[in-house]
Amino acid sequence: MAVFDRVQAVVFDKDGVLADSESINLSSAFEVFRRRGFELDPADQAVIVGKHPVHYVPRFCRRFGLDEREQRRIVDEQDGIYTRQWREQGRLFDGARETLVAVRRLGYAVGLATSSGRREVDEFLARFELGSFLDVTLTLDDVNRAKPAPEIYLAAAERLGVAPVEMLVVEDSEHGIRAAKEAGALCVAVRSPHVEPERARLADAHIGTIGDLVPFLREAEGRGPPLG
Repeated sequence: MAVFDRVQAVVFDKDGVLADSESINLSSAFEVFRRRGFELDPADQAVIVGKHPVHYVPRFCRRFGLDEREQRRIVDEQDGIYTRQWREQGRLFDGARETLVAVRRLGYAVGLATSSGRREVDEFLARFELGSFLDVTLTLDDVNRAKPAPEIYLAAAERLGVAPVEMLVVEDSEHGIRAAKEAGALCVAVRSPHVEPERARLADAHIGTIGDLVPFLREAEGRGPPLG
């Protein structure tokens, strides 16, 4: 745990960490191709989780022989499906708000770094009234290269005024974990039913739920007992 005692900032991914939204991302992706008579495979979940449709839809379109015009239609259509389902079904994970509050009270700087676009993120923060808990918010629209490239986490460290090695990233997907580690940050992975444990192996530590993060941090600081 000693490696975590130099952490000055905690940066959260959104989907699958704070927002219970990965199942909606998956279902909207499968649905938009099914409408066209194409079935994605269960193994395709690893491609979808943690990424924006603009980065995985072209891959599937090439597989099915669909041109760039159809790719753009599919991205727009999936966005509509996702937005409708999220507004109807989307929620915070249990303990997400309490974790953000507690992390700030422990004295860490707090950021959000997500592969979602700015419009979606602003709507998310407003809906759940989370903006006041965050010192920095970075989205897909703020970087040139999305996760698994490290750009978004390097930018988060710079804006928070810490070195990457002083930043703890909380992720769930293989793409996000790779981005964090390539940026030089520490990474805690929240276990996800949509991510095989092997795909999260690069994380420095693993927790069962977002609610386990604060006990983990308190243990790392020597403030509390180890997790059971």
